[in-house]
Amino acid sequence: MEKTIPIIRLEVEGMKRTICAALSEHAAQMDADIKAAVEDYCTPANLKRIVGETARRVLDTTIREEVEKFFRYSGEGRKAVADAVRESILSKQTYTPIDET
Repeated sequence: MEKTIPIIRLEVEGMKRTICAALSEHAAQMDADIKAAVEDYCTPANLKRIVGETARRVLDTTIREEVEKFFRYSGEGRKAVADAVRESILSKQTYTPIDET
């Protein structure tokens, strides 16, 4: 029995080295693939496009939110809408597509 223990230990150590080498190669290849993907994605034209699209989307959302706040919550905006509605109702005038024909 004593003669088999060193053989088993050598085999396990060899497997350990093989696995570590394979993982190191795999990690190096993944690093290279990720670096290439980032470089391909971060071209000046693509970054310009992304910044432009994001800026337009954020500005659109922000402006819409501010207009909504003005008419929904702001005293002046809400009062202007309320006055226009009140005036229309009190004058008994409504405007619909049918009125334009």
